[in-house]
Amino acid sequence: MLPITVFAFAGAAAGQSPIPAAMRAQQDYEKANALFEQHRLPESMAALDQALGADANYIPALTLKAKIAIGADRLDIAGECLKRAVTADPSSWYARFLYGFWYYLRDDWSQALTELEAARKLNPKWAHTPLYLGLTYERLGDPQKAAILAGEAIRLEEAEGAADVNSLIAYARVLQVLGRLTECGNVLNKALEVNPRSRDVHFAMARLLLRKGDAKGAVKAAEEALPLPPEDVTDVQIRYLLVRAYSAAGEDELAAAQAAAIRAAEGQELK
Repeated sequence: MLPITVFAFAGAAAGQSPIPAAMRAQQDYEKANALFEQHRLPESMAALDQALGADANYIPALTLKAKIAIGADRLDIAGECLKRAVTADPSSWYARFLYGFWYYLRDDWSQALTELEAARKLNPKWAHTPLYLGLTYERLGDPQKAAILAGEAIRLEEAEGAADVNSLIAYARVLQVLGRLTECGNVLNKALEVNPRSRDVHFAMARLLLRKGDAKGAVKAAEEALPLPPEDVTDVQIRYLLVRAYSAAGEDELAAAQAAAIRAAEGQELK
């Protein structure tokens, strides 16, 4: 979850002169932010619209509205908010980061690089920026640059306490693409220390072990991944890997059983 800046405000006593537009925007934003933290998103959006009615260029309201819109897959709304925010205040690193992330979601890599680089210059300590810069370079087919930036993101996260599991998985992925398999394994072991019940980490470890020729180790890691709580990796993806790993280990019957399970799952999806 991306952080949200919180601003203090002083309320106006009854009978005083009308509250200035900037203060009304701030108050409505604070209400929206509280509702957002309670996961009351429609009410939060309504309060944000009130804030922006008072001050159309209030940056915290624009960025929070964009963030909620991105989560709801309304990239059109998010884009309008972020374009307005960046135009109103090009020095807002958070607005520039979100705008870069918005371009990243739209597969507009050149614009994503522009905005993310700007955000990085404005706030070089925000770990998400080099992470998504790295992911963008990965999409552009430059895993070497991606690995450098993902490594920077990990160092920034560790300086704040601990690296995020998803960041570690992303770093491990580009290391594996580069053939730096020992480093990849070290990163995934660190991810397992952070969250030993992460399905995605166990799956990534299974892929690495299969790449290294350790079919039995890959089977073990994939079997450990399968019963864990859902994350990005699906059951079908794990079973496909198990088919390959069992086959490589000479366990043809077990590979066939996993293939049958995949066909059954795909048949259920078609119903």
